[in-house]
Amino acid sequence: MPSKAVDIPRNRVTEPFQYAAPKLVMEAPSMQPWTISPPSLSPLHMSPPNMELPNFSPIQDHMPLPTLSASTFTPPQSFLTLQHSEPISVIKFSRFDPTVLAVGSSFDDPDDAQPKREECSITIYRVEDVEREVRGDDKMIARGVYDVRKKLRPRLHEMTAVKSPGAVLDLAFSPHEPELLVATLATGQLIAYRVRRGRYKIKQISTHTIAPETPLYSIVFSPGEKTLAAVTAANGQVYLVQLSGFPSENDSIKPVQTIQAHSSRVLRAAFSADGKALYTGGEDGSLSEWSVKHLDKIKHKWGDGSAHESGITAILPWPAPFASDIGKKRRLLLTGDYDGKLKVLDMSSHVRPPYRRQELELHGVIWRLTPLPALPTYEEVKSLGAGSFCAATNPKVELDPELQGVLAAAGRGGGRVLIHKQKFEDVFLPKRDGSDIVDWTTSDGVKMDYEGREKEYYWYDLADIEEHGDSPVYAGDATAVIDYDPLFKDAGQQKLRRGWRLATASRDGTMCFWQVYVE
Repeated sequence: MPSKAVDIPRNRVTEPFQYAAPKLVMEAPSMQPWTISPPSLSPLHMSPPNMELPNFSPIQDHMPLPTLSASTFTPPQSFLTLQHSEPISVIKFSRFDPTVLAVGSSFDDPDDAQPKREECSITIYRVEDVEREVRGDDKMIARGVYDVRKKLRPRLHEMTAVKSPGAVLDLAFSPHEPELLVATLATGQLIAYRVRRGRYKIKQISTHTIAPETPLYSIVFSPGEKTLAAVTAANGQVYLVQLSGFPSENDSIKPVQTIQAHSSRVLRAAFSADGKALYTGGEDGSLSEWSVKHLDKIKHKWGDGSAHESGITAILPWPAPFASDIGKKRRLLLTGDYDGKLKVLDMSSHVRPPYRRQELELHGVIWRLTPLPALPTYEEVKSLGAGSFCAATNPKVELDPELQGVLAAAGRGGGRVLIHKQKFEDVFLPKRDGSDIVDWTTSDGVKMDYEGREKEYYWYDLADIEEHGDSPVYAGDATAVIDYDPLFKDAGQQKLRRGWRLATASRDGTMCFWQVYVE
């Protein structure tokens, strides 16, 4: 069922808080599908494509930082909204097919201690790339700046839906089996589905009771062990289960190990990029790391009871699993909590519990942290053509390790776009062997320059997505996209540019979509 694009009034321009010089552009033309209309380009409401913001920085860094032309100055506006029939708890794009979007529902908030066990649903949407025409306003056309140009815009089609016996608290596509989708429910059940590629059909293949009448809040697949997944539960336990292929018999999946990870509910867990460690966060604010290299000898490596003042609701190792910069950057751990605080922990040193390097206030429960998917290098873009880009199905395409970021679903704070950047600190470290060193990296992933200075990493909160109003945002995801540049041509042809398609969903069932471009 195709959706209609809905224009939402923009918020007033807020007073600038000290920030950034940009090479990222958030674009949101105000138009209906398949229509040509002049978008408003007033600088008070929306910066034109490729327009740069004032050059300022919170850390007095001489290096230019990327930002968005619609950041907290002018909150970005979505170019497409869709009203789902039920309150949304989670949305996930397929890692192998960015045209597949799975949406799970829950009539109670996903973090409720006892979410209702009434029947909910999982819906599959097809995200179609449609080539449309856009043009500038009359003044720009008169100056010859704009003529009719091509742009990509998504169109959503509701393809199929299945009922679930309880509230859907999490969904996860397997990173190893392209058609396997797993859901965790408030009933303590884990349900496996097959989502046919190219057919957009979902079929339930098996149901497994992991913890009877105990809400299962999340599931995460190991990036290292193809059959291993971790399921978190309301009883403080984390269940390690093995999903080999497509389980077809009910209750054939049993936990191979059970970890009593915390004394309170465990809302999230995350594997390290190599799959050898598992991080868990408790509702009491405690954080733990477990060695899962050998399932018969799981070890508690360290715990930190002072990690957060409130319950931990999101965990993400950095660089993220399957990212293009694994092994090239300092290892970090991102954690979020009920108070809306994002903490950046340094995992590259041997100090445990790890040092806290940075803290950001996101003004709302940080329910999910989703890494923005890998983008191809600019040289590769020229040969790929316009459309959604999937790194998993393009293994020969060179990926850009420098373009990294996160989409945060931040409760009543709305969706947030965070960008990861780096700079050299003015702290000199001793050279390990005294030799003449040019740029090098330590075994802990810490980059140094030729003078032995450490290269630090910082996170920047660059955009607030506020169109969900007061409705809590518990779900968000992103895919990579290559689109036409609206301004620049090369030999008479429109240039291409790369970026991300962002999707956020709120508890009132509203899904909003944006596209962010890297120049």
